[in-house]
Amino acid sequence: MILDVLGNASLYTALHSEFAGAFRFLSSSAIDEFPLGRHDVGHSGTHALISEYATKEESATFIESHVRYIDIQVITRGAERIGICARSACAPQPYDEAKDCRKLTGELDFITLRPGSFSIFFPDDGHMPGLRIGGSAQQVRKVVVKVPVRD
Repeated sequence: MILDVLGNASLYTALHSEFAGAFRFLSSSAIDEFPLGRHDVGHSGTHALISEYATKEESATFIESHVRYIDIQVITRGAERIGICARSACAPQPYDEAKDCRKLTGELDFITLRPGSFSIFFPDDGHMPGLRIGGSAQQVRKVVVKVPVRD
């Protein structure tokens, strides 16, 4: 798992051939105006999912990990807490291949994602996004770039 600011994105482009294009997309000054939904970003199946939602309590969601995709997550409005853990330290549930999602149960640490920052979740990273900060829900707008694990 990586947590950093978009100004440092160039430090991570060597990690995967699709990361440079993903960060160009995420750094676009118009990203907050793109319509909700799926957007093709690069080659090899890299795409972005743009959504808006209200943050929620931990009890209303679950820890997840992916097999086929790496997530690069950016908040463009609002802020959210994200629970994080090592997949190896969790008990796995069955893998949903259609959604590329494996639910996990385990103990979490937490990070906060705000506009201008990003997180990268690799297949070994359990994450529980979309959590409230404090006791209040807030609306967030989020972009998740899904990068295939294999170039």
